[in-house]
Amino acid sequence: MSMIFRLEIEGLPPSVNSMYRTGKFSARYKRPEVAEWQEELTARMRECWNKPLAYMDVVEVHVLFTVKDNRRWDVDNRLKALLDCLSMAGVIHDDSQIWGIVALRVKGEYSRTRIEVREYTGMRKKSA
Repeated sequence: MSMIFRLEIEGLPPSVNSMYRTGKFSARYKRPEVAEWQEELTARMRECWNKPLAYMDVVEVHVLFTVKDNRRWDVDNRLKALLDCLSMAGVIHDDSQIWGIVALRVKGEYSRTRIEVREYTGMRKKSA
């Protein structure tokens, strides 16, 4: 399984539960602090990717959340903002390329998130 991209960031991504707010007439808006977090992470991902084109094949994403406390939160709610940044940064072309996700939470001295994008090994391409 070939590694395509790897990045470690301090802290945890925002939860999908806190990403949006509801305004007038039930319109949903992305919270400004979440948009800012995504812009900063996207810029960092672009620097690390440093390639002119996005990876176009299917991938699997491995995410390791390291936390220092036992607060309750859902692992899957932390993935949305993080995965969106991969396509926003041009690491992958589209979220539909993600055919597998492995997300783990472990205890550590401080909170951080590691994201790895790997070639998807569950499918072999047919020869033309």
